[in-house]
Amino acid sequence: MEKSYTIVYQGDIGQGLREKNINNYMLLNDKLVVVYTNEDFDPTILDDIEQVSIWKKASPMSSLIKIGDGVVNGETVTNASGTSYIENNPYIAVDGRGTLIAIIDSGIDYLHPDFINEDGTSKIVSIWDQEGTTNPPPKGAIFGSEFTREDINRAIAEDNGNLTKDNIGTGTIAAGIAAGRGELNPLYKGVAPKSELVVVKLKQYEGTYMQGRINYLNTDFLAAIKYVCDVSQNLNVLTIINLTIGERARSVILTNFLETFDYLQSSGVVIVSGAGNEGDTNIHYEGNAMLVTSPYADVILEVGEQKNLLITICANGPGRGDVSVISPSGELSYNVQYAPDEEAFSGNFNLENSKYTIQIFYPWLFSGNEEVEILIEDIKPGIWTLRLYLEFETSGEFDMYLPNGNLIPNNTRFLDPNSFATITLYASTENVITVGAFNDKTDSMWIGSSKGSVRTKISLKPDIVAPGVDIISTYNNGSYIKSTGTGVSSSLTAGILALILEYIGQQEVYQRKLLFTNVLKTYLMLGATKNSIYTFPNDSQGFGVLNLKDTINAIANKI
Repeated sequence: MEKSYTIVYQGDIGQGLREKNINNYMLLNDKLVVVYTNEDFDPTILDDIEQVSIWKKASPMSSLIKIGDGVVNGETVTNASGTSYIENNPYIAVDGRGTLIAIIDSGIDYLHPDFINEDGTSKIVSIWDQEGTTNPPPKGAIFGSEFTREDINRAIAEDNGNLTKDNIGTGTIAAGIAAGRGELNPLYKGVAPKSELVVVKLKQYEGTYMQGRINYLNTDFLAAIKYVCDVSQNLNVLTIINLTIGERARSVILTNFLETFDYLQSSGVVIVSGAGNEGDTNIHYEGNAMLVTSPYADVILEVGEQKNLLITICANGPGRGDVSVISPSGELSYNVQYAPDEEAFSGNFNLENSKYTIQIFYPWLFSGNEEVEILIEDIKPGIWTLRLYLEFETSGEFDMYLPNGNLIPNNTRFLDPNSFATITLYASTENVITVGAFNDKTDSMWIGSSKGSVRTKISLKPDIVAPGVDIISTYNNGSYIKSTGTGVSSSLTAGILALILEYIGQQEVYQRKLLFTNVLKTYLMLGATKNSIYTFPNDSQGFGVLNLKDTINAIANKI
C-alpha cells in the first residue's frame, strides 16, 4: 500500500471500489473515504466509479513544531499561558478534568512521568500507532496497532517502553504543553494537567521532496481525525483536537475535507490549529498577469539539491489560464490548457533528465477557482521559470506555492516571494481556531508565523496568536526540551480551551450552546490583548495575543 487517495463519494462507495478490485480503503464518514493502493495503480480508474464525486492524491503534511536544544533560556508553560492567574484565584478551580485533548503527530513517550497519574495509571485513554504491527488496528482501520489504556497501564507497570515510540519528539512536546502533569519537574507542567489524552502516531514518509526530510500524508491524517471522533463519541467527553501538523498553504479556501465530519461541528468538540510556520520562508509568490505587457507572466524559481518538487498555482477569481515550464537549460514544456476531463499532461526535460506532470483543476473543489499542480520529478538545481497565459478575462491575480519550507532545501525558493497568505490549508476555514506564534521575549510576533489573509469572505486568519517561542515541555526518554512554532502555540491554546470548557461547565447557567468552536473563538478574541499601536484585527496577530485572565472575565460577563 504505497499510494493513497482521498475520495468524496455518494452512494455505496464500498461496492463501487470492490467492483474495480480496490479493497484497501477506510470509510471515514458518509462523504469521505481514503483508498490505499500499490505504486503501479492507475488513478484514472477512479473516474469510472459511479459513486466517486471527486478524488485527490494524498498531499504531504509537515510538523509545525521546531525542536530546540535543551531548556536553557526557555520559558515555562505556566508563564507563557498565564495559568498562575487561576492557581492564585480561590474562586476558580479548573485544571482540565473532564476534557480530552487529541494529539495527532509523531506519537508520545507514554512512560514519561508527566503522562502518568499519581496512582500509576496513564492519562492516555488510547494510542493508535499507524506504523504498529503488534496489536490489531482500531475498528474500521486497515493498518497500525491500537493500544488501550489497559495496554498502556500494563506497560507502565512493567516499565515496558516497546508498545510504541515517538522517534521524533514533536508529539510528546505537544502533549506536554497541553496536558503534562509536571510530575518530573513541577516547573514544566502543562496548561491543563488533569486533561486526558488520545494520541495518534502518524505514518512517517521520508524523502518525498528531499532526502532525509520526514513528512506525513493527509490521507493518514484524515483517518486519524476519524479515530479521534470515534474515541470522543464513545467516551462522550468534551474534546479539543490540536492540529500540530499542516498541509501546504493556500490563498483561496472555502472548505476542506475536515468539514465532511459532521461530528466536528458538534457542541463540545473544538478544533485548534497552528497557522503555519511559513512567515520567513520563500514558498509563496503573489502576482497579477494583467499587470505585465507581454502575453504571459514569468515567475522565477530557484531550486536546490532535492529529489522532486510540487508547485501549486491558485487563481484568485473565476478566470482560467494556461501554464508551461522552462528548465534551466531553456527547454520549454507543453503549454498545458484546461480540458474538461482534467487530464494530466506529462513530458520530459531531456537535458536535465527530469520528468514533469502538469494538471489543471477547474473549478477546484475547495475554492471554486482554477488550481494547477506541477510535479517535477528528479528535478535538477538551477533557475526554473513558470510561464502563465490568461485564457479569458479575469482579474489576473494568482498565487503560487511550494511545499512547506521544512520539507525542501532553504535555497529552493521564489526569487520575489511574499510572506502573506501563507496560512496552512486545514487552518484556513471558519470552524477552526487558528493560532499564530508570538514571541514573549521580544513582545512581538515570531518571524516564522504564517500570516493571513485568506482571500475569501471568511474572517481574517489567524484568529489570535499565542506564545510559541522556546517553550519548555516534555520530550523523549523522560526529559524536557524547548521548542518553537505555531504548533507550540496551538498546543498552549488547546490546554487553555480545556480550562475554559471546564470553567463554563461549572457555571449555574451552563449551556451547551456556549461550547461550539465559533463561540469559544469569539471569547478568545474578546479576551485577547490588543496593543494600542496596532489596528485589530490584522494579518499577523488576528484579534490579538491569547490572554487567559481576560478571556475568563469575558466569559463571566456574558453568562
